[in-house]
Amino acid sequence: MVVLLIVLFLLIIFESLYLLYYRKQIREIGEQLAFISKHHSFKFIQTQMKPKEISQLIDSCNVMLRTQREMNQQFIRKNEEMNTTIVSLSHDIRTPLTSLDGYLQLATRTESTQEKTHYMKLAQTRTERINSLLDELFLYTRLEHKEYSLELELMDVVNILKQRLFTFIEEFSEIGYEPNIRFPEAPVYIIGESNAVKRVIENIIKNYFVHGEGTMTIHCGEKGDAFIVDFSNEIRGAKSINLDSIFTPFYKGDTARTSHSSGLGLFIVKTLMEKMQGDVSADILQERFHLRLSFQKATKEENHGERAKSTNYINY
Repeated sequence: MVVLLIVLFLLIIFESLYLLYYRKQIREIGEQLAFISKHHSFKFIQTQMKPKEISQLIDSCNVMLRTQREMNQQFIRKNEEMNTTIVSLSHDIRTPLTSLDGYLQLATRTESTQEKTHYMKLAQTRTERINSLLDELFLYTRLEHKEYSLELELMDVVNILKQRLFTFIEEFSEIGYEPNIRFPEAPVYIIGESNAVKRVIENIIKNYFVHGEGTMTIHCGEKGDAFIVDFSNEIRGAKSINLDSIFTPFYKGDTARTSHSSGLGLFIVKTLMEKMQGDVSADILQERFHLRLSFQKATKEENHGERAKSTNYINY
C-alpha cells in the first residue's frame, strides 16, 4: 500500500512538472509570435525540446508564417508593379495630351486656313494615339483577370492573316517596304478566337512599324500539331533587347523611341496566344528579330467538316 502511494505521488509530481513544461513551451511560442508580429521579423518558431503535440503546433505556426511572408512579398511586388505602371501610363498619356493641347492652341491662334487644317490633323493623330493607349490599357486590365476567357472555335488563320495585312497596305506604302509573305495556298484551320487572332497579328505588325526596320518577312509552316507563323524584320540595338522580359507588361527595349509604344503590345500577344492554347516566342538571329506564333491545328475530322462548309476566301 505504501509503495502504491509512493508511485502515485511520483506520478503526480511528474505530471505537474510536465504540465509546467508544457505551459513554458506554449508561453515561449506566444512570445516568439508576438516578437515576430511586432518587429515584422523573418524568424520562425523554434524550441529546444519538442514533444509531439508542441512540435505539430510549431510546424503549423511556421507554415502559416511562411505563407504569410510569401503573400507579403507578392503584395510588395504587385505594389511595385502598380507604381511602375502608374508612372509609365502617366508619361505615355501625358505626352500626347500635351502635344494635343499645343496643336489646338496653335490652331485657334492662326488665321491661316491651311495652317489651321495642318494643326488640326496633328491634333487628331494625338487623339488617336491616346485612344490606342486607353484601348491597350483596357484590354490589359481584362487579361489580368484569371476569370477572363475566350470562346474558342475553328477558323482559317491564313484568311485572317491576309485580311489583317490588307488593312496595313497604306502604312507599308508609306515606309516603302512591302512585306515578304509566304502563305499556304490551302486554308489552315486552327483552334482560336477570331478577334484575339486579329489583335495578335495587329500588335505584331504595329510593333514592327515602331521598332523594326527593312522588310517584314512572314513565313508559315507546320510542326507536329502546331501551325507556325514566323514574323521577322531587321532591328537596331539588338544587343540591348532582353528577350526574357520582352513579353512582360510595359517593357520597352528601344528607349530612344518609347513615345510611340506603351510596352503592352507583346504582353497582350503572349496572353491572348496562351488563352487560345497556343504560344509565342522571340529570338534574334543574324540581326533579325523573330516572333513566332504557334497555333493549335484542328484535328483531321474538325478540319474536314470545316472545309465542307467554307467556300469563299479573300486573296491578298
